[in-house]
Amino acid sequence: MATEAALAISVAVAVCSLLWALALLIRLRQQQRELRRSRQALDLQQQTLRRKLRTSLTAAVVAHEINQPLSSLSLISDQLIGQAGASADLAAALPMLQVLREESKRVVDLIEKMRMLLRSVESEQAPICLAEVANSALAYLRRPLAAASVQLSCRGLDTSRALLHGDAAQLQVAVTNLLRNALAALADQRPAERRLAVEIRELRQEVELKVSDSGPGLPEPLLPSGPIGEQPWATTKTTGMGLGLYLVGATVENHRGSVQLGRSDALGGAEIILRFPLLEATEPIAPSRTK
Repeated sequence: MATEAALAISVAVAVCSLLWALALLIRLRQQQRELRRSRQALDLQQQTLRRKLRTSLTAAVVAHEINQPLSSLSLISDQLIGQAGASADLAAALPMLQVLREESKRVVDLIEKMRMLLRSVESEQAPICLAEVANSALAYLRRPLAAASVQLSCRGLDTSRALLHGDAAQLQVAVTNLLRNALAALADQRPAERRLAVEIRELRQEVELKVSDSGPGLPEPLLPSGPIGEQPWATTKTTGMGLGLYLVGATVENHRGSVQLGRSDALGGAEIILRFPLLEATEPIAPSRTK
C-alpha cells in the first residue's frame, strides 16, 4: 500500500510538473508572439517616420528653391510699380504688375502654410464653416475651371452651416490642392467630358466633403482606400510629385479627420472624401500640433 501511495504521489507530481512546463511553454510562446508584434509595430513606426522625414526634407528644399526666384520677382514688381508714374509704358502695364505682385505674395503665403504642416508648430484653430472654405477654394479656381470648360456641380455648399474646429487657412490650402488635382486629372479628357462634383454632407457626428471627377481615377496602389499621408507623391499626373495629396493628408490628420479614397460611381473618375468631427459633437479641444 505504501509503495502504491508513493507511486501515485510520484505520478501526480510528474503530471503537475508536466502541466506547469506546458503552461510555461505556452506563456513563453505568447510572449514571443507579443514581442514579434511589438517589433513589427516599431519597424512600421520607424518606416513611417523615415518617410515623413524624407518628405519634410524634400518639401523644405522645394520651398527654399521656390522662395529664391519669388523674392526676386516680388522685388522687381515693387520696383516697376514704383516707376510706373514716370513711364507711360509701365503705367499701361500697372494693373498686370499689381496682379503679378499679389500672386507672388499668395505663393509665398502658400509655402508658409506648407511649412506649418511640416513643422511641429501650433496652428490657429477656431470654429469654421467647411462650406465657406470650399466656396472660397472654388472662387479662387473659378478662372482655371472656366478656361478648361469644366462642368461643375455643387451640393450642400449653399445650405450647410456645419462647423468644425480647425485652421481655415490650412483647410483652404488643402481643399484648393484637392480641386487642383481634380482639374489636372481632367486635362486629358475631352472638354465635353470634363466634370467635377463637390458635395458637403452633415452626418451624425461628422461633416463630409466629397470631391469627384470624370478623370482616369486614382492609381491602383491607393485604392480602395487608405491614409494618403503615407504615400505623399502618388499622383495621376504625368509630371510633378503630387505634393497636393500629401498636403491634404497632413491637413486632415492635423484636424483629427479621415480620408476615404475611391472611384466615383456617378462620374467614373477619382472620388476623395474628407470627414471631420462636427464641433457640436466634440468637446472643446486645445489647438493641435501639426505632424
